[in-house]
Amino acid sequence: MRRLKILPRSAFSSTKLIVLLCALAFLIRAPLDGRAADAPSLRANYSAFSGAFAPVWIAADKGLFAKYGLNVDIRYIAPATSTQALLTKNLDIVNPGGEIVEAGLNGEPVVYIAGILNRAVMSLYAKPEIASIADLKGKVLAVTLPGATTDFAARVLLQQARLTPGKDVKILYLKGMAEILAGINQGNADAGIFTAPTTLKAGHAGLKELINVTEKNIPMIHAAFASTRDYVKTQPDNVRRFLQAYLEGIKIAHTDAELAKQLIGKYTKTTDPNDLENSYQTFLAPWERLPIVPAAAVQTMLNFATHPGAKAAKPENFIDNSILAEIGKSGFVDRLYK
Repeated sequence: MRRLKILPRSAFSSTKLIVLLCALAFLIRAPLDGRAADAPSLRANYSAFSGAFAPVWIAADKGLFAKYGLNVDIRYIAPATSTQALLTKNLDIVNPGGEIVEAGLNGEPVVYIAGILNRAVMSLYAKPEIASIADLKGKVLAVTLPGATTDFAARVLLQQARLTPGKDVKILYLKGMAEILAGINQGNADAGIFTAPTTLKAGHAGLKELINVTEKNIPMIHAAFASTRDYVKTQPDNVRRFLQAYLEGIKIAHTDAELAKQLIGKYTKTTDPNDLENSYQTFLAPWERLPIVPAAAVQTMLNFATHPGAKAAKPENFIDNSILAEIGKSGFVDRLYK
């Protein structure tokens, strides 16, 4: 009887095992559509379970990436993690927070390539006894994470009210919207920055909306797509196809409210029709047909960056709208809405 030859451990290292498992996972995940299977691959992420990402979820769930000849692996990854993955070339296009600005200030060749929300789309809610933002002096304002859009928005609002963040008002980091709401209810904070649909839950909990930040039209990278200059330069066709699918996702989000709300519910695990409607209506206007990243939005991020080079930095150095602008000039977006 012939015996199987047992290979030494070195012949089948853990590295080879990982490669084999990754290859197997790719085969299992490979789409059935031949065009998508043969298409170039692109790895991307979204960074929150928020209704803001409905156009992205539409593009993923409705096969728009495959339609434009791209095999996209897109999944939830936290902002800081995704930025590191971009820098180590484990992701190609990311949805980061303020980490991209910090990375750029540290000399990394990273750029925003398209907006998702080019202004702060959120609200400031507080306990009923707090009548205005000025009443927050000596109190605690809860946000999600350091460098997140809620953090930037809080600092902008406090400065506009001539309050110094960290001195006049303590900023408390509580990771997520649910944690902020719980923190206020438990007495650990007096107010918080919320996005839809948690805004409705804050109201139901007896909190009062002090400021509708969206109406203040504060330019800010609330959410955007970013990549490296090298990837944009060497893989422009991949970037173009990705953005075309995303732009069609925006169009469908505008014209098919029921589908958009269905996917918001699916990804945010929300079933209440009022919450879904509120979330959809909150983001409908901020979803721009051609979301060119404005320099003013990046400037807001630079204004609050802790890096010593932030004051002298030019916001244009953190943006590459070239491919998105080309798509716009080609008439692609106009044709989508005909």
